[in-house]
Amino acid sequence: MCERTLRSICRQTNGQFHVFLVCNEAPAMAFSHPALTIVEEDFPIPGRDTAARMFDKHEKLKRGLIAARHLAPCHVMLADADDCVHRRVAEWCQRHPESPGWYFPDGYIYTAGSPWLYRLRNFDQICGTSIIVKCVEANFPGSMSDPKSDFFMVERGHFEFRDPSRIGGIKLEPLPFAGGIYVTATGENYTGASLRGWQGRKMFVKKLLNARPLTKRIREEFGLYEI
Repeated sequence: MCERTLRSICRQTNGQFHVFLVCNEAPAMAFSHPALTIVEEDFPIPGRDTAARMFDKHEKLKRGLIAARHLAPCHVMLADADDCVHRRVAEWCQRHPESPGWYFPDGYIYTAGSPWLYRLRNFDQICGTSIIVKCVEANFPGSMSDPKSDFFMVERGHFEFRDPSRIGGIKLEPLPFAGGIYVTATGENYTGASLRGWQGRKMFVKKLLNARPLTKRIREEFGLYEI
């Protein structure tokens, strides 16, 4: 799953991007890319409880932001290791270097192995692969010893980024196209907003209205292939 996500991100139509994969141990995979840096840290393996996993996630986010800061990028995007990203995201950032960033109101939810996916109109409220923020030095930690509470990109959940008061007054813009695919039923979905409202009989008609066949075009746009 991680390899598929990396392949998806690295299919960008604009080559001005870099990916930092933060992990305890580099995954065994048949993929490498000049724009990929694997950052290995001796983080303790988290327990199964949500608090431990969220702490692990925050520490990895902090480590990734420290690594990205040294390249002085115009924007930084946070991505989970099992989702897919639209191939025009880097191009969009390059075309709008002064933008404060974007949240993804539009995207897809996909159950592994299904011939269908579903359009989500509140994608950033469900999936963590949905936030891009302009790089401002004060917003990024300088070391792992910096308190994570001082940096909203580490401390705040992705579903809070629409509210400027929660992220230092920054007003993100809505990305004008579907930015990502949230892949579910992988066994790795344990953080973020609940999908409770996406399930049950009451959602049946809404799901039908938002259903889309998983076409070749969508697969190519997001680099989504079956594992």
